[in-house]
Amino acid sequence: MLKVASIAFKDPQERIYTITGYQLESFPLAGGSETNTIKTKAWNQHGDTFVENYMEAFDGEIIFAIYTAYKSPDEIAAMRKEIANICNPLNGIIEMTITLNDGSIYHRDIIFTSTPIFPIGLENRNQFWQKVQLQYEANNPFWYSDKTITETFKQSIPLFEFPFEMSESAPIEFGSLLPTKTVFNEGQVEAPVTIQITGACINPIIENITTGEMIRFKNLTMQAGDTLLIDTTFGKKKAIKNGVENVFYTLDFSSVFFSLKIGENEIDFRDDTLITPEATIFFVYRNMYHTI
Repeated sequence: MLKVASIAFKDPQERIYTITGYQLESFPLAGGSETNTIKTKAWNQHGDTFVENYMEAFDGEIIFAIYTAYKSPDEIAAMRKEIANICNPLNGIIEMTITLNDGSIYHRDIIFTSTPIFPIGLENRNQFWQKVQLQYEANNPFWYSDKTITETFKQSIPLFEFPFEMSESAPIEFGSLLPTKTVFNEGQVEAPVTIQITGACINPIIENITTGEMIRFKNLTMQAGDTLLIDTTFGKKKAIKNGVENVFYTLDFSSVFFSLKIGENEIDFRDDTLITPEATIFFVYRNMYHTI
């Protein structure tokens, strides 16, 4: 049976607090959130017309025990303080990591909506244990996989073989570059992507041929040592050149900061030179899930 092996919380200062599965009393393993259904209704219409579903933020609670047998009052106070320092609403976004007993690992970004609660009463606090309640909210309701997937689109097919013969008319082909790549999203929801372009190109274009969506730049020239970073995450969208220059203003008005649809996505990378760009493009993403 699938069980939680551990839950770890990492705050912005990289401090980590870990709960083992043996300590857990209550935790919503499935982790699914409700949906907000958008629908319309016309005059004299039977029923409604479905438009779209959106996932709501997820509110959760974790109840676990810290074992206090044979601990001094000072040691117990230190254990409580460690929890309060990391599981602190004022720490902002916390990375919650779930490890299951089959070895799979999932992450979720959360905020604590209350300070840790240390309930009283003999059933909650005695010489053997102290129960703890953590209340949190996941504004982004999705889980994301532990594995970060990086795809590079500048590939080559070798065409040069020994032995070979020189020709006076035909050029020697050492290989050909393939700027088109198929990316597979194995998650349950569309996945935002971080795109990095390194090297020389003029007005780069990144197109998801599967969906018809593209990110197109105008009046943007990159040299051999330049790097362009694009993030398509909702609420974090950006286009930064060389780590400091915001080039959002060079985007074509028709650009869409697309996510990877579930399944296969055929991606094309080109620029205004109409030849294979010298630059190399990297796609970095994680599979995302609405439940585990």
